[in-house]
Amino acid sequence: MRRAGGLLVAAALLVACGLPPDAEPRALDSAEAPAGALPSASPLPEAVGDERVTLWFVQGGRVVPVTRPVAARTSTTALLGLLLDGPTPAEQQAGATSLIPTSLSVAGAETQGDTVLVTLRGTRDQLRPQALAFAQIVATLTPERAAGVRFRLDGADLPVPRSDGLLISGPVSRSAYADLLGDLPVAPRSAPAAAGPAPSPPAG
Repeated sequence: MRRAGGLLVAAALLVACGLPPDAEPRALDSAEAPAGALPSASPLPEAVGDERVTLWFVQGGRVVPVTRPVAARTSTTALLGLLLDGPTPAEQQAGATSLIPTSLSVAGAETQGDTVLVTLRGTRDQLRPQALAFAQIVATLTPERAAGVRFRLDGADLPVPRSDGLLISGPVSRSAYADLLGDLPVAPRSAPAAAGPAPSPPAG
């Protein structure tokens, strides 16, 4: 898990207070940078194992699935940990990145009926909201783990932005990010197949 910083938490809270988004792109410092956006001194090792999990990362402005091997069946909390760790070097080479700030920390993930309650840990620092970041979390947890995801902070429901910018305080399902979800998984581009010999003309 990432060390608590709460940058993503503040994002939704700032929107609720009416703060406008940045008029122009701005540079992020290392604490705000999404996973995979800055060089890492110790890149993640490539995953191995007989089990499989599906994580959702960002490619081309959309959230797309990455199927990754794991050593054993993964709990919901551990699954979120893998997501927050960001894409592996091979996944980055295939074009995957993450808009979840590296400082985000998850205090816990509890299944309540058909909803996963994700409790965030952090402070209210300044960072503009990223619907794609919340879409990564919701898509990773649904529908395999639950039908929807509810976010909490300081014992209260945390409103999060859906794809159109409106805030949702209750459980969030994939339908809130339907226009952001890609169909094709991230995968390294394979080399084109070698052309075979030209067919012989029919005997005349």
